Amino acid sequence: MGALFGVAPSAPIIYGVRIMRYIFPILTFLSTAWLVAGQTNLAPVQPSSIEIDGYAARVNDRVLTRGEVREALAPMLPELYRAYQGPQLEEELEKAFNRTRDELVQRALIMEAFKARGGQIPDQYVNDEIKRLINERFKGDKALFEKVLTQQKKTRREFMDDIREKLAVGMMVNEEIASRARITPEQVREAYETNRKSYFIPEKVKYSVILLNKGETPEDQAVKVAEAQTILQRLKEGADFAETAKAFSEGSRASDGGSFPWMQPKDVRPELQEALGTLPAGQISDIIETETQLYILKVEARRQSAYKSFEEVRQDLENSLVAQERARLRERWIARLRENHYVVIYE
Repeated sequence: MGALFGVAPSAPIIYGVRIMRYIFPILTFLSTAWLVAGQTNLAPVQPSSIEIDGYAARVNDRVLTRGEVREALAPMLPELYRAYQGPQLEEELEKAFNRTRDELVQRALIMEAFKARGGQIPDQYVNDEIKRLINERFKGDKALFEKVLTQQKKTRREFMDDIREKLAVGMMVNEEIASRARITPEQVREAYETNRKSYFIPEKVKYSVILLNKGETPEDQAVKVAEAQTILQRLKEGADFAETAKAFSEGSRASDGGSFPWMQPKDVRPELQEALGTLPAGQISDIIETETQLYILKVEARRQSAYKSFEEVRQDLENSLVAQERARLRERWIARLRENHYVVIYE
């Protein structure tokens, strides 16, 4: 793909389908935010801290207005208003506005680089992208698409220009970042070894409990101890633990056969930890007595402590490293563009 840029600046660079297939995931986000907002029928929200008129930023001769920033921010506003209130809402609105403004500045800088290289996006590819959006977002309903365009006060030409710019930005991002963010197998292995502690899987135990409340009087307690001994004897003779728990346990999990989920022994109540730490899987404990309760445990299964293998985490680790590398390349690229262009941020 780099060969596409290997021409004199005076020669236009025309992008085709071969390149566009790499950037559709980017465009799905970039070019449909306003469509989503248009389809939600949400009433416009006017944040008191964000002025609609005025300059937000300038990149060379291109001025970005506060209205443009707010339009790009619009799909996020309902969620912000649901999540925050009062002064915190105002603070989050300001943060979101600044982030969106910075994204638009970056986009404008990328477009400057695209133009400097003589890049062109033919109408055919813009129209193909619009058709794709209509099929995906409006189930092929062109009339609904045109209705949303009208609601958003956009002409077809304005929308085409917007799509053309986002196609160009997506292609430049792919050229400068996505295609260059490569991670070697050695880097993945090194990252695994360096962070091996984070892949530690602690010991866990799965167990079931039959619980009896002892009662308050010595007579009641004697009856309960005798009942617990009878239950334990039945279990030793082969009675099913889960069915016995359903019939006799007074614990909150009796209806589940006394079964508890996988837990670390240290997270189990203290009076049960010793038995859970020593009983082999499949074994039943003796009666465990506390001041107020009687327990009989069965260890259903154990998982010994271990580390996740390299193969188990390799793909996720590689994806994370690629994402980090892309972020690094983008930050470095945008910094170079800022140095080479006139950028002003208006507060």
